[in-house]
Amino acid sequence: MMQGLAGVAGAIVLAAGMVVLGRAPVQLRNQARSPAAMPVQLRHTRSGVIPASVDASAAQDNSGDDSPPSDQDITRRRHEYAGAFAISAAILLLAIVIALVFRHRGAAAAGIAALAALGIGALLQFTASRGLPMFLWPPPHLWLGTFAADFMLAVMFAAVAGTMLRPGTRRVMGSIVIAEIAWWGIPTCAGAVGLTLSIARQRMEVNWLVFLGTAVGAVAAPAAAWATASLASVIAERMTLRRT
Repeated sequence: MMQGLAGVAGAIVLAAGMVVLGRAPVQLRNQARSPAAMPVQLRHTRSGVIPASVDASAAQDNSGDDSPPSDQDITRRRHEYAGAFAISAAILLLAIVIALVFRHRGAAAAGIAALAALGIGALLQFTASRGLPMFLWPPPHLWLGTFAADFMLAVMFAAVAGTMLRPGTRRVMGSIVIAEIAWWGIPTCAGAVGLTLSIARQRMEVNWLVFLGTAVGAVAAPAAAWATASLASVIAERMTLRRT
């Protein structure tokens, strides 16, 4: 059990950090508004016309859950995401160092696996195409509904669990099962609590990208988790042997 704490802690800290960073500005804006003072405009959607309340702060901050962010929003969100990734990486590095000091190979392997998965998530988040900024840089509290978040967490959970399994068939099968459960379960749970981003207003050609990303992730996540778990176990073994 102890060797899984590092990976689970990293995932929880990163996910919680994204939610907190995203919810705080929304709550502050909501508290600053008075329903009587807010002008009402009509918002056109595919399903009809919906009255929507707006004010000056909302006009300056185009960070609605279902509206494409402006360049300023994306820049600000890059800093928010970078901070969350950096804090999570620092926590995982500290956990790895502590595990190595106490020569706990399993905990070190789990921490390295979680850190590698975090790196994969950061790579996806910061190098993906800007062609779909709505999906790539949503408000942080909606991050759990993105491809980068789903892939990273699926790999992280499966890789951390994989370091606890014996190399070979058990690790391969365990990585596949856990990664698939996480891949399909995380967005389902995120959707149940409202942490998803609607694509109803987007171009119809976006739908095939969503389908393709879902299919690719379902195949790639287990493979990445198995490779990460195997590599992390080898690195942890060599590092602990050097200290003995």
